[in-house]
Amino acid sequence: MQLPVAIIILLIALIILALAVYLISTIVELRKIDEGLGAVLDGVAEIATKTAPVNGVLDAINHTLVVGRDLLEGLALKKTGPDAAGLVESCFPGEGQRFQQRVGVRGPIVAIGEEYPRGTATLNALLGVTPAAAAAPAEPAARISVVGARPWE
Repeated sequence: MQLPVAIIILLIALIILALAVYLISTIVELRKIDEGLGAVLDGVAEIATKTAPVNGVLDAINHTLVVGRDLLEGLALKKTGPDAAGLVESCFPGEGQRFQQRVGVRGPIVAIGEEYPRGTATLNALLGVTPAAAAAPAEPAARISVVGARPWE
């Protein structure tokens, strides 16, 4: 056999050996991952079993919330009439159209009063802040400097 042929055969054998080592190490790592996933899946199955009763409670809560929403929407329609979607749109931008779809009303949506960023009207109502007070710039807080005072006291 000639020397160049022997070198080519040796190089091919080294390449095959390198590929075999790489593939064997990949198989070993995949087996480790499989064992780890088996342990994790057992824990996940246990969590799913323990939390299964929660699904019924969540469904009941969601049903109650939908019924409450429907009652409030009916009240809004009764009290404000065709302006109900505008009221909803003023408090929650983008929700006026969905409101109209849910209650089966058609027509233009005209926001009533000022438009607030999403949720701001709700937050202001919870805090008891009027729209004028919310729009007014806040006065800077007085700074009290006491030597040795701790900021958390």
